[in-house]
Amino acid sequence: MEDPTNQVIILSGGEPLASTRDISLPLGAPVIAADSGLHHADDLDLTVDLVIGDMDSVDAELLTAAVKQGSRTEVFPPDKDRTDLELAVDVALRWGATSITIVGAHTGRLDHFLGAMGLLVAIADRVDDLIWIDGSTRITVCVPGRTAVFDARPGDTVSLIPAGTDVAVTSTEGLRWSLDHETLPAGSTRGVSNVCDSSPISVSIEQGRLLIVHERTSP
Repeated sequence: MEDPTNQVIILSGGEPLASTRDISLPLGAPVIAADSGLHHADDLDLTVDLVIGDMDSVDAELLTAAVKQGSRTEVFPPDKDRTDLELAVDVALRWGATSITIVGAHTGRLDHFLGAMGLLVAIADRVDDLIWIDGSTRITVCVPGRTAVFDARPGDTVSLIPAGTDVAVTSTEGLRWSLDHETLPAGSTRGVSNVCDSSPISVSIEQGRLLIVHERTSP
């Protein structure tokens, strides 16, 4: 197992988590809460090391309790030029993280969600492992030279979405519709709604950036 000091968990703000059942987190990893991401800590049985952001949406009493329990805070003005999530990611990278797990849910604001996906794409080649998860959906980014491998249940939906540029797929395994040696043009929906036939799933590419969206089936 990777040294936990190289792994960081980030709790992102938003709606309550869809489920905690399928959220597997690295033991002993430092935890950063991006503003109201602190609200997820109890459900996940996590102690937060740092709460960061403009604190416009975190519950004040919960924040006070976290500070009493040893959490540090970094408070930014509301008129900042980065989201709370990006601030948290910057800290994780500054701490030397090579693996980042972001736990969060859709905020209800499309601009925030799209911004978060853009952030994942931007930092994907700076870490070895990068995951966004809410308990039912798992999103990661595949980059050239690094095969994305993950477990899935037969019948799970797995969508492969080019992130801004054409993606040259080298190979896929475990998917119902193979995309070996295929090109997914930017803006193409060809990779949307593929299906897991066998686990683990593996995807490798030689060009571009590929968002992999894994939706779990109900048990």
